[in-house]
Amino acid sequence: MADFSFSCKTQVHFGAGVHRKLLDLLPEGARFVVLVTGVSGTASAPVRALLAEAGLNLTFVVCAGEPTLQAINDARGIDHCDCIVVCGGGSAIDTGKALRVALQKEAVLTDDDFGLTHDAASCVPLIVLPTTAGTGAEVTSNAVLGALNSAAKVSFRGPALQPDVALVDPDLMKTAPKSVVLYAGLDAVVQNIEAYTSAFSTPLTRALAGPAIGSTLAALRDVIETGSSDAWSGLACGSLSSGLALANGGLGAAHGLASVLGGAYPAPHGALCGRLLMPVMRATLQSPFCTDAIRSDIAFCQDAIAQVFAPTEPTDPCSGFERWVDAQDLPRLSSWGVRIDQIEGVAQTAVTASSSLKNSVKLEINELAQVLRDAL
Repeated sequence: MADFSFSCKTQVHFGAGVHRKLLDLLPEGARFVVLVTGVSGTASAPVRALLAEAGLNLTFVVCAGEPTLQAINDARGIDHCDCIVVCGGGSAIDTGKALRVALQKEAVLTDDDFGLTHDAASCVPLIVLPTTAGTGAEVTSNAVLGALNSAAKVSFRGPALQPDVALVDPDLMKTAPKSVVLYAGLDAVVQNIEAYTSAFSTPLTRALAGPAIGSTLAALRDVIETGSSDAWSGLACGSLSSGLALANGGLGAAHGLASVLGGAYPAPHGALCGRLLMPVMRATLQSPFCTDAIRSDIAFCQDAIAQVFAPTEPTDPCSGFERWVDAQDLPRLSSWGVRIDQIEGVAQTAVTASSSLKNSVKLEINELAQVLRDAL
């Protein structure tokens, strides 16, 4: 067995109603709290009420869209902060992470900061409460942000981006619109699949991601179709598993392509990943460098998918899943403005993306371009 390492420095509390532990987990003596939320504020209402009733001095930061360095710099003028609390989706969590770095730096963030490993020394505590089940950002040490001098979305990385505490409460996720639930849930499904098949996977990441592929997909289906509490818990757990697995084992080409597309088009990250998953799996299987071991891993994922969505085509184990996402109106790339003449440029950029380089088989520019055409 090859050597590997595994890290999760976040203290995780999971379960319905667990957000009510927040006050007990704040730093001792904390008086000044920065609360980062999404734009609607509906899901964060219980947390806002808890903090307000405790008589804390609150500074509000609202994440109005995809986080950017400019938005972080605009929000960093905070006089006192004993703790940052984030209650929101992946964008809000990434905003809180980057704001923590900005407060530590005591200066504006620049594109040069993307190339640094940000240390956690002297950082204010960071507590996150996700309100979507998808990114797993509550247990990862990176944040994806729009750059200042380009349209690219790039990751800040390092221990400073790792939350100290995560309260994963399915009850906070139930007010999300259907499209948000679908896109975020597909992101979690793709993250578990890519973490399982990644060239950098380990026995522990595979142990986390493997069983979560089918259970997360089934939970997503049941949340969309029935909204049961058990399904919400299953989806939240699947998202958490995907975050732990990707943080320690990497992802794949669907995320590599999505990172490039997300910087150029107004497309939600999870929607892109969900639409790219099947074309990437097919391209990987068709690669001349696909080994028997890789084929076996992909077959495992296909079987997990087929157990949830019975195939509608005898020769395609994932045809039932593809029919289901189409029935849920998952947009194709063209719906976000992607044109056929732009595909080559996207593929050229995505071939060197961090996640693309961790795909189980390295897909070349022409192969990535075909993936994009298949998803168009």
